[in-house]
Amino acid sequence: MVGFGINMKDENQIVHSVIIPTRNEEDYIEECINSLLNYCNDPWVLETTEFIIVDGKSEDRTINIVKEKFNYLTLKIFDNPNLYQSFAMNIGIKNSNSSSNNGFGQIIIRADAHSIYPKDYIKKCQKQLKNGDGNIGNVGSIQKAVGTNILTKTVASVMNSGYAMGGVKYRTRDFKEDYIVADTAYLGCWKKADLVKLGGFNEKLQINEDYELNIRIRKFSNNSDSSQNKIIIVSKDLEVSYYVRNTFSGLIKQFFRYGLWKTKTLSIHPDSLRKRQLAPVLFVLFLFVLILASTILPSTYFRVLMSLAIIGGLFWARIIIFPIWSKSSNKIINLLLIPLVVLSIHISWGLGFIFGLFKWTIGGWR
Repeated sequence: MVGFGINMKDENQIVHSVIIPTRNEEDYIEECINSLLNYCNDPWVLETTEFIIVDGKSEDRTINIVKEKFNYLTLKIFDNPNLYQSFAMNIGIKNSNSSSNNGFGQIIIRADAHSIYPKDYIKKCQKQLKNGDGNIGNVGSIQKAVGTNILTKTVASVMNSGYAMGGVKYRTRDFKEDYIVADTAYLGCWKKADLVKLGGFNEKLQINEDYELNIRIRKFSNNSDSSQNKIIIVSKDLEVSYYVRNTFSGLIKQFFRYGLWKTKTLSIHPDSLRKRQLAPVLFVLFLFVLILASTILPSTYFRVLMSLAIIGGLFWARIIIFPIWSKSSNKIINLLLIPLVVLSIHISWGLGFIFGLFKWTIGGWR
């Protein structure tokens, strides 16, 4: 691990540590950091914030851009030879400031280089965390998927749909309260002391490390005498724009890995499985059965099975495809693209999950 510091200030002044894991983010990193800076109306926030870039062997200009454009910030840059986010976050946490004298303790904020942040993001994270009276373990954001062309805008519209993505709360934007309690959230803001007590992120996970950490947070009591565990919240004020994958292959790989590493999380926390997470798995298994039935069942029975499949497909289109399509602007092209995107996401996640279970039956993970 190699460290590099620019414009370091008195550590007692540093209250916020913003950790940004990177790998080949030259197209996004400048806009990401600028959004954290340009929309900040409180100079004190910037004066008390350090930015920690943890880079996973980027082969582009990511780090050069950071050094050239943001050398006026309190900036730390570290190498992450293990590449994955869990390692990056732990490197950032370990090397973040620990000398804050603000009475509340150091605050860790995770930022994704693929995202754009709303006005006063850092200040709002801190305020929400402090308002929790020690009961809040993680202040998370709403993820608003965005695209830049016809394909990515279609992917974004699917990812912003409640039904298409299984009703995950951090994709919900219509709640009236200041925040909602959730199982998990996008990104996060924590007290450093809590992360240290929990042992940081689980480095055995390449994917799903944030969800696994949130499971441990929800099992974490405020103190040894308290039966009240900490909660995860999604804040209404923290709506973050996230750039989706720009190719079908990238999207399929992303969700296959989500499903694959979900099984690893379940091996650690078997009680974390949710019914909604089984829907893509059951869908893939049904497709397997349908293919198998076409080869072994008599034609009469197969036609009955196909009729049931068609009815199920129409119901699926009514509750998932049509609501997304009705809100889209490119009606004709999206009539084809939306079903393809939804199928790609569900089938790849389901296949990843099944493959993960198979890995366990033949000897486990390495």
